[in-house]
Amino acid sequence: MAAEKLNLGAADHTILAITLSISAALGLYFRFSGNKQKTNDEYLLAGKDMSILPVAFSLMATFFSATTLVGIPAEMYDYGTNMVFMNIGFSVGPVIAAYLFIPIFFNTGISTAYEYLEKRFGKATRRILSALFIFQSVLFTSITLYAPALALSAVTNLSLMMSVISVGIVCTFYCTLGGMKAVLWTDVIQTILMYTCLLTIAIKGCLDLGGITEVFRIAQEGGRLVIPRFSFDPEAHYTMVSVVLLGVVITIGAYSGNQIQVQRMLTLKSSKRAIIATICSAPMLVAFQLLCCLSGLIIYATYRLCDPMTSPEKPVQSADQLMPYYIANTMSEYPGLPGLCIAGIFSASLSTISSTVNSFAAVMAEDFIKPIWPRFSNSVFVTKTLSLLYGILCIALSFLVASIGNLIKTTIVVVGMIAGPNLAVFLLASLTTTANEEGVIIGIIASVAVSSYLSFVPTPVKFDKLPISNECPEQNPALNITDTTLAFTMSTLSPFNTTTNNVRKDTFHISYMWITPLAMIVCFIIAYISSSIVLCFRSKPEVPMKYLSPIRRWFSERNTVTKGKDRFKISSISEPTIPLSELKLNNRQLTEKKE
Repeated sequence: MAAEKLNLGAADHTILAITLSISAALGLYFRFSGNKQKTNDEYLLAGKDMSILPVAFSLMATFFSATTLVGIPAEMYDYGTNMVFMNIGFSVGPVIAAYLFIPIFFNTGISTAYEYLEKRFGKATRRILSALFIFQSVLFTSITLYAPALALSAVTNLSLMMSVISVGIVCTFYCTLGGMKAVLWTDVIQTILMYTCLLTIAIKGCLDLGGITEVFRIAQEGGRLVIPRFSFDPEAHYTMVSVVLLGVVITIGAYSGNQIQVQRMLTLKSSKRAIIATICSAPMLVAFQLLCCLSGLIIYATYRLCDPMTSPEKPVQSADQLMPYYIANTMSEYPGLPGLCIAGIFSASLSTISSTVNSFAAVMAEDFIKPIWPRFSNSVFVTKTLSLLYGILCIALSFLVASIGNLIKTTIVVVGMIAGPNLAVFLLASLTTTANEEGVIIGIIASVAVSSYLSFVPTPVKFDKLPISNECPEQNPALNITDTTLAFTMSTLSPFNTTTNNVRKDTFHISYMWITPLAMIVCFIIAYISSSIVLCFRSKPEVPMKYLSPIRRWFSERNTVTKGKDRFKISSISEPTIPLSELKLNNRQLTEKKE
């Protein structure tokens, strides 16, 4: 018997249509209102007059995507609560980035994050990291387009192709017409829908299971409430060190050297307002991640007696389909509720894609076109054309992603490989005066080479999943809530399913959690050492203080003041000191005068 898919009702289709229509309408509104997007400053930076709240919402919505929305619950279902501890990094990363980097961006008057690197190092560094950003953006945007398409195809009869095209066209439409203002205000609406989706699952799931206490009790009995061990073992799937470190690195990296986030900060009038918006986004990140984790525990508690991935009918082919399957399986009796949750998944995708489209146009115009054809870079028509072409490219590449599902994990690794050296370069630029362009380029090459080797050369590892029952009774209440749900038969398989690890013990592998931190560390160390060697053959150039982080400037000023005080103490002590010979001479003169 083939697995039936949920046929969305009129209320569900209406909610989805309204979600897409609001985004498109905002694009039209900002195209024909205000300054009508006549300048690149208005189109790319919203005229630098945005308020704090929409920017904070946009920073949060851009950081997470539909991949997060469906992927984190899947990780919780398979491996337990390890990912919860990443919130430690999410809570401190934005705060660190805010005080380290935001003042630099406003003091230097940049339009893109990589423009700062040219001022600090040179043109080559700017071009290299801009190119890496474009490569990463195209790949990641294609994945983000695929995620909601997967969600819809898992629970409805809508095809992958139609899902990708509808999301891609609407997103490209309002980004191209409305510019940054349309992107920021749609992010606010989409953030609300993302939270609504997760809160709906949390409330509905807790009510069905007997309360949140019961959810945690079931999760505890099933071994899902786990604390990763404190270890530096790079081969372990999850450790406390790798989880927390990755959380810190990716948040600092996103809020410092990623054009998508930096561009949002630059829409505010001052660095003070940008710092406030960045810090306000931190609790939003933590709350969203916690709700994703809770959703994963609820899904586990619901299907603990009959795993949809290992049951005889296998209605779910991969863990990433668990959330959309849960929505279809438990909410179809409430008109509009499945549509509301699917709209939340749509919104998670739209917010990330729209942000990337706008940032791609900014990087192409400012970092590549402007140095060659300055006149064309100031044309809004050229910038809008770049946005349109980028949207079309990502739609086309999404079909490749849809046909090759395992590309998702590969893309996450590739993104991590780029994010690591990118953060290292910005840290070197803002915290040291020793780093120079030659050393930084050597560090980037070494970092990408090492992380590529660790990602693709060692034997791939399938880590053991936590056990779950796949004995599915015909009247399992968790799987017979709606008429469209399959009726499972009793399985003759063993009551627990465990994925075995067939990797030879003599082979070295590394958890993907370590790729980004190690790439960052390798780049930083090698770039710094290489820069020091370069300075052995030439004089050290002066670095303007405005190119350095406030913390680095504070240390420099403190050292200067300390040295000045030391010199003052030495001089004040030496001035009244009279040599012994002079004292003896003065005594003789006094004696002679008396005589």
